Parts: sequence; structure tokens; C-alpha cells
Amino acid sequence: MSQRLILALDEHWPQQPACPWVLLGPDDQPVSRGESDPRHWPQAERCEVVLLGAQALWLEVPLPRGAQRRDLPRLLSYALEDRLLKDPDSQALLLTHRGPAPDGEQDLGGVLVVAKERLRQLVAQLQAVGHPPHRMYAEIQTSPADDEAWHLSLGPGGGVLRPHPDAGQALDAGLLPDLLPVLVARAGAAGQPPAALVLHLAPGTPRPELPPELGARLGQPYEWWSGAAHGRPTNLLQGEFAPREAGGGWLGRLLAPALLGAGALGLWLLATLGQTLWLGHQVSDAQARMARVYQTSFPNAPLVAPAAQMRQQLNQERSRRGLLRDDDALALLAQAAEALGTDAMDVLAGLQYEEGRLDLILNPTSEARARAALGLLASRGLLADLRQDGPALHLLLRRESLQ
Repeated sequence: MSQRLILALDEHWPQQPACPWVLLGPDDQPVSRGESDPRHWPQAERCEVVLLGAQALWLEVPLPRGAQRRDLPRLLSYALEDRLLKDPDSQALLLTHRGPAPDGEQDLGGVLVVAKERLRQLVAQLQAVGHPPHRMYAEIQTSPADDEAWHLSLGPGGGVLRPHPDAGQALDAGLLPDLLPVLVARAGAAGQPPAALVLHLAPGTPRPELPPELGARLGQPYEWWSGAAHGRPTNLLQGEFAPREAGGGWLGRLLAPALLGAGALGLWLLATLGQTLWLGHQVSDAQARMARVYQTSFPNAPLVAPAAQMRQQLNQERSRRGLLRDDDALALLAQAAEALGTDAMDVLAGLQYEEGRLDLILNPTSEARARAALGLLASRGLLADLRQDGPALHLLLRRESLQ
């Protein structure tokens, strides 16, 4: 393996250009280390970055059981909409782990949250100084952690607390004496008190004066680069931030297959265009027949939207004969129950119906499931809207009406 240069960048970089760095050899052991500005960084085949402190958040969010990977970006944005100060679309959201929740009804996932603008700035600045980043990690995921104890690491970026391997948060080192007892007490109230508190100090970092009742003991010295070098943290450079040079050497070898694929794609597009035109003709013919049938059945009624008008007339006829309309409460409730799932009653807190509109009052914890059902309801000709009214969550349904 080639040499790797790992940089520790805090929130003040590049305004304050000097930062800690370590150069690893092919065996992933330090060759040299130091703290300097980019002019004095050593050259290496790969450059990796550890984002120190609170530049990243690590949150846990509920996810619908069985949600597909392609739906995760949308579901994560919905789940974090009320927990972030900024628009979720302005943040890079990276799923770190996923597993069943204790209640067994849904999954829980860990999500790293980093501002996209910060990632763009870091990538551009590092490319400008001749060290384009290949990978980037969050210190809240690379610092020491295990299932046996809480681990508090103090290094160049301040403090990082890891209650277990799937959680971490950055803490202000100056607030530790006051903040740690509160966090420990909160964990105890939730029935998950720490078995021990292990303190890791970077070389030259003084030991904080923590309350004796916390029972903090010293662990191994904190080497901020070790988790990035030897662990398997999540790479923050994904999607639009992935290194452009990754896979670039394959371009020449892929050129001929790409041209062949482009030709096949062109033929497929021509065939698809012909099929689309034929289907369009069939749709127009069906609409014309529908209009003729409606005018024959209702010769004195103006023709606006035959399908909707026919449904309206059918509903009126059902009402006269005492049958169920498709916009009655029971019909709308059946559609909603099917879209929300077999256990929909568990999320339903109440309902109201008035003049063709059904208002389902849902438990606040069912927001992700309700949002996932909106598209299914729309495909069935229902106008669905999800609204928050205080602690209550309202799912409003009605049939598309003739305008």
C-alpha cells in the first residue's frame, strides 16, 4: 500500500492554515508527524482528512421497515426535517448503520450529517494546495469506542464522547465538568448508565478536572489518526463529492464498450419513441371513445373531463340507490388503511369526515410511514396532504374533484 497523509482539520481551517498531520507508511505505521501549514505538508500518494469537533453530527432516526436503498435519501430528509436548523437538502446525509428498533415495528439508522458547503470548501481548498482528498471522516466516528464503557477522547479538536460504537458527539472541553454529570444522569434515568468512563488524552493535553463520582480512569493515549488508519469509518466523500480521479484510469479501456453501449442505447431510444407514439395514439383514441360514450349517455351535459364526469354521475346514482360512493368515509378509510399497512390502527389516534374529506389524526411517531404512503395514495386518484398541528399529525384525504 502507498503512503497516506492524514490531516486533522478543525472548523477554523483554512482561515487558520496550520493543522496536525501524520504520514503513514505502507504498513499503516507513522513515518513522520507534525503540525504545520500546507507548504510544509509532506507529499503522499493519498490524502485523507479527519474532520475534528462539531463539523459533523451523528443522529439516530427511525426508518420504515423494509425501506429500499433508493428511497433512503428522501426518508432521511423527512426524518431529520425537524431536527436540523438548516434545510436537510443543504446537508450531506450518510447512513452509517441500520438495525431493528426495540419495538420491532421499524428500523433505526445512524446518520452522519455534514454541511455540503463545508465539504465543497474543503475539497476545493485541498485541491488548490496540491493535496486533493481521497477520503474524509468525522472524528466523532473515528475516536475510541466499545460496548463496555463510555470513552471520552481529548485531542486537537476538543472532546469527543462515544457511549457505544454507533454513537458519538463533540463536546466543548471547557464544559466537561458540568456537562458530563448531566449526560450520565440522563443515561441512568433511561436505564442505560455507563459501566465506566475511560479517558483518552492526546500527548500534551492536560487531564480535565472531572467530578470524582464519575469514576473516570485513564485509558490508552488518544491518537486522533488511528481510527482513520486502522478502522472502517464512513467516507464522507460520496456522491457529488467523490474524487473525480477515482476510476479515471479505466476510461481508455471502457471507451470501446461505451461506444457500443451508446449505439445500442440509440436503437433502444428509437424503438421506445415509436412505442410511445403508438401508445399516445391509442390513448387519444380511447379518450375520444370515452367522450362519445359520455355524450351518448348524457346528451345535455357539457363535456369537460369525461372520466371525472362519469365518476361524478356514477356517485350520484349510487347515492340515490343507497350504495357507497367512492368518496364516502368508509371508501377513503379503506384506501388509507391499505396504504399505511396492516398495522395502521396502531398509528391512528382519531378521524374526522366532512363533505368528502377524511382527516386522519396519526401518532407523531408515524410521520415517516405517512409520508411514504402519500405517493401510493396519489397513484389511486386521491389528493393526500400531511400537516402538523401542534403535537398532532393530520393526514388529509379526498378524491380528485372535477374543476
